[in-house]
Amino acid sequence: MNEVGTLNIIESELANKDIVVTYVPNTFVTSYEYTIYKDDVVYKNISVDNGDKSNIKLDKTGNYKISIKAITLKGDATYETGIYKIDKEAPTIEVSKYNYTISPGENIDVLKDVKATDNIDGDITKSITTNKDTLNLKSFGSKKLTYTVVDAAGNIATKDITINVTYQDYLLNFNQIILIIGLVGLLIFLLVLNRVVILEKRFVKYTVNPLRDHTKSIFDKIGIKLQSIAYRISDSLDRFESARKGSKRYQKYVDAFSNNKYSAIDFISMKIITAFTFLIATIIIQTLRFRILNIFELVIPMVIGYFILDIIYAYKYNKYRKKIEKDLLQAIIIMNNCFKSGRSITQAINIVAEQLDGAISDEFKKMSLELSFGLEIEVVFDRFAKRIKLEEAAYLTSSLSVLNKTGGNIIKVFTSIEKTLFNRQKLNLELKSLTGSSRIIMYALTVMPILFVLVISFINKDYYAPLFTSPLGFIIIGIILVLYVTYIIVVRKIMKVRM
Repeated sequence: MNEVGTLNIIESELANKDIVVTYVPNTFVTSYEYTIYKDDVVYKNISVDNGDKSNIKLDKTGNYKISIKAITLKGDATYETGIYKIDKEAPTIEVSKYNYTISPGENIDVLKDVKATDNIDGDITKSITTNKDTLNLKSFGSKKLTYTVVDAAGNIATKDITINVTYQDYLLNFNQIILIIGLVGLLIFLLVLNRVVILEKRFVKYTVNPLRDHTKSIFDKIGIKLQSIAYRISDSLDRFESARKGSKRYQKYVDAFSNNKYSAIDFISMKIITAFTFLIATIIIQTLRFRILNIFELVIPMVIGYFILDIIYAYKYNKYRKKIEKDLLQAIIIMNNCFKSGRSITQAINIVAEQLDGAISDEFKKMSLELSFGLEIEVVFDRFAKRIKLEEAAYLTSSLSVLNKTGGNIIKVFTSIEKTLFNRQKLNLELKSLTGSSRIIMYALTVMPILFVLVISFINKDYYAPLFTSPLGFIIIGIILVLYVTYIIVVRKIMKVRM
């Protein structure tokens, strides 16, 4: 380039790094202009009004060419360089399956339905390599298979999939068959034994001497053993102040349906036992499948087992309160009729306990027992209101307290309470009928995501596999669960109408 100047690089082979072209004009060049073409299209146009050198940096993927037009003392001169090729984009690898489940020693074609493409080289599937030869596919466990491909510029792309080495569900070995037969036989035995126990309890009231007196069924023995374990755990937990404080929220369950058989801290002990039961069951199931459990598969069953009792307790407690709320009007009517016939409050409480059944009868029996121990009526009804936490019960307690202190016509007061509760229940039923369609929509929207996931999993069982085979997948699952639970809580808060 004697007429225009010199370039440090005239042209280049395909590379995956930046190219810096230095143009040094000749001494007689007064000014110049250079144009950069990228893929045959003008990319940049730079003018220089002096004879200084220029560093031209090419840093993006493409095919470049530089055209230099110099103004010299002798006249204008033009020069075009060769082609500069840059490829910084890595190829892409497409796989049809992210999860393979094979038996030990089974040979699989891991390159089947795997494709690699590059923006410059096109289809480079034949260049794909794997680390299959370094994996021990004869031992059980999860193996990570890595696909690797390199394009002509040296860009590298990788993709990981999981190979689970285990016995297929339809390929059971002799030990598995024996173990499954044993478990099925044990289940049948327990079901038959449970049936015998039920029949024994049904016929024992018609016999002079109980059948098999002084004996306990296997279920009773298991229950007694678990109860003793729970008591031991409770003794250990009772030493910690945090455990005692945390157990206070379970006191309402103790007051409601434990009949003083358990203390509040015993509920925490039973949650711990349930968590370990879930863990043991998971280990047994995965052992039958000859799978090695990771840390998530150990923690998740324990968390589910620990909190599932909270759901059961909350459901039973809400059902208990709704039953009392439903029957409380009947109890008020019976008490009012007792007062009209001249009976006292104590007698009215005893009659309600005898005439009604279920949760309300148990509560009035507790009140009758507390009265027999010498507690005052205000205290008894106050304890009743605190146990069931109903506004109606608090209203009844306040009315009786005022009547006991100031006097008054108890029949008129109870008639007023009876009408108020009746109108309240009537309004509740009307409200439920008016919001019925909205509640159905809420339930449908709550169940729809679960059904959607089940349908997709049924159509393609490996669709959600990436979520369970990488740490990022577990993080996404956690975010999804948090959003789903938040959605349910918000919708329930919106739908809840307080009266």
